Amino acid sequence: MRWTNKAGKSGYSPACQKEWASVCKKPQIICSECIQQAFESITDEIIARHLDAKVNRTIGVYPMLQDETCWFLAMDFDKQNWQQDAVAVMETCKEWRIPASLERSRSGNGGHIWLFFSQPVEACIVRKLGSAILYLLI
Repeated sequence: MRWTNKAGKSGYSPACQKEWASVCKKPQIICSECIQQAFESITDEIIARHLDAKVNRTIGVYPMLQDETCWFLAMDFDKQNWQQDAVAVMETCKEWRIPASLERSRSGNGGHIWLFFSQPVEACIVRKLGSAILYLLI
């Protein structure tokens, strides 16, 4: 869930079904340490609300599974030359025949490249793949 505080600082935190309910002890106890936590699962409805521009529901995901595998790699570009860097990575992926998707960040000042796998891959292998793609750009 995306939030913005009174000072204008924004961030993300897991969506909890019990947030601000009588058992919720925010802000004295942080969500990751709460014994009452009941984080929401991803559903088709949540994805549909995320994709609906009128609703604008932000969702996030932690890519690594408990067995240290993952289904995708996300690369974040947000420096001054992010567009050139992202294009170079997309060209490398095309050359290597690696399907990749580019999306613009919420701010408009950056982007994300996504690589999806047909089955879970060891996270250490995925990290090496990302590093190899970036290494070619140096």
